[in-house]
Amino acid sequence: MAPGWHTYSKDPGDSGLPTKIRWRLPDGFAAGEIQWPVPKRIETPPLVNFGYEDTVSLLVQLTPPSSLAGEKAILSAQVTWLECKDVCVPGKADVSLTVPVSSQPSPPTAEMASFFAEARARLPAGSETAPSASRDPPLSLGFALLLAFLGGLLLNLMPCVLPVLSIKFLGFLETPRETLRKHGLLYGAGVLLSFLVLAGLLIVLRAGGEKLGWGFQLQSPVFVGFLGALFFALGLNLLGVFEIGTSLVGLGGFLGGKSSRNAFLSGVLAVLVATPCTAPFMGPALGYALTQSALSSLIIFCSLGFGLAFPYVLLSFFPVGLRWIPKPGAWMLTLKQGMAFLFFGTSLWMVWVLGLQRGTEMVSVLLLIFLGISVGAWLAGPVAERARSDVKRIRVRRVGVAVAVLSALGLWALGGPATERPDDHRYSQAKVDSLLAEGRPVFVDFTAAWCITCQVNERTTLSSSKVREAFRKRNVAVLVADWTNRDPDITRALEQFGRNGVPLYVLYSARGERVVLPAVLTPDIVLKALDSLQE
Repeated sequence: MAPGWHTYSKDPGDSGLPTKIRWRLPDGFAAGEIQWPVPKRIETPPLVNFGYEDTVSLLVQLTPPSSLAGEKAILSAQVTWLECKDVCVPGKADVSLTVPVSSQPSPPTAEMASFFAEARARLPAGSETAPSASRDPPLSLGFALLLAFLGGLLLNLMPCVLPVLSIKFLGFLETPRETLRKHGLLYGAGVLLSFLVLAGLLIVLRAGGEKLGWGFQLQSPVFVGFLGALFFALGLNLLGVFEIGTSLVGLGGFLGGKSSRNAFLSGVLAVLVATPCTAPFMGPALGYALTQSALSSLIIFCSLGFGLAFPYVLLSFFPVGLRWIPKPGAWMLTLKQGMAFLFFGTSLWMVWVLGLQRGTEMVSVLLLIFLGISVGAWLAGPVAERARSDVKRIRVRRVGVAVAVLSALGLWALGGPATERPDDHRYSQAKVDSLLAEGRPVFVDFTAAWCITCQVNERTTLSSSKVREAFRKRNVAVLVADWTNRDPDITRALEQFGRNGVPLYVLYSARGERVVLPAVLTPDIVLKALDSLQE
């Protein structure tokens, strides 16, 4: 730096911004945190800052994968900093280094050895092992298991899971007491196995270099369309358009009837519908899980599944609460039909998500699929029942099933290029850095259209007049990190905060200090966070 000019340390003091490095590394490489030298006290009365003058070396440990192909590797990064004297000037540079790939380490030159020795001598004791203050406190495996269990328990209260659990609860009423425990255990097994399969797939894909997180399957428009079609079909079933099995509850033939297989499948369905939701405590647990070994990750996901299944399994072993439920009767049929509209509502939500992912043209395709499914269900149900002979009845049902299946095959047409959402507030780390360099606080909303918790927070808190007015008065820039479609940059940003899914809310002060807000927001939580940063 020129004489009299300085840059800032990790904790810049009363003003300023620390230097940041955004790495672009080959697959398999990992970059550690910046190892900050001991800063100098820089006084500009009445302000006191901490930074560096003349020359500063910022060390970062890069770890290559266990095996590398090719003869060379290119290590690149974008570096941003703030340099001040009487005025402040933001700086940015793209740097890269090509290093040879060799099975034997190359000895450093005398000049390089001296350079690194001098740089390390300026580090404070223990700096290589310091956690960024913006991250959550380090978790132990036991604490992560507890958070995962609590998160799974709270998933039962999320709106995406309630329709399935309400049908399961009605299924209790027609399940013989002698098999109730067996059904509870099979439901729990379906939940646990589904979580293990989902976690295993996520771990394998991430090991292959994919930047994925919790709910990654909902970033696929085909899977979103499949869920929409499934809920639409289940809603038709609840209304009695067609029946699965002979259970009084209708859907109970699939979700909660007398079949042991159906008890297991209902656990699988509960996990499918739970993935759009993120309950409190889940974020830190899942973020921790995917930084551990495969075995530890699977154990944490098992704890999450156990929390989701626990209330139902507990009720199956101790069904004392059922004594307060009226005896089975016509009221159950009315309740069942009323619940159909919960499934239709969930189906419409999936249509909305698909519209954000692929545009209105693909929404039209999905609605045509719904039409085909409804025609097939009508043929397999009421039309087949009115046939004059068993042979005709079977033929009509087969035609109805064929129409529904052929319609569902149209789901594969939903894949295609993502639709860019026009949004001036779209997130990028460069935009965050630029706003902070201007001295503006920044609020980053990591969200997704398929995340119910995100949508609830948006409508109850972030869209409230109090919060919007507070952002305006404090000149807070609001950036939206939309994870509806797969976005590796947003996935990396989540990982920097020890998270692996949305929602995540990060508030930056004008000095670059960061506060991570809870997953479930209220206006008071946001307002208090704004007040604390101002203080």
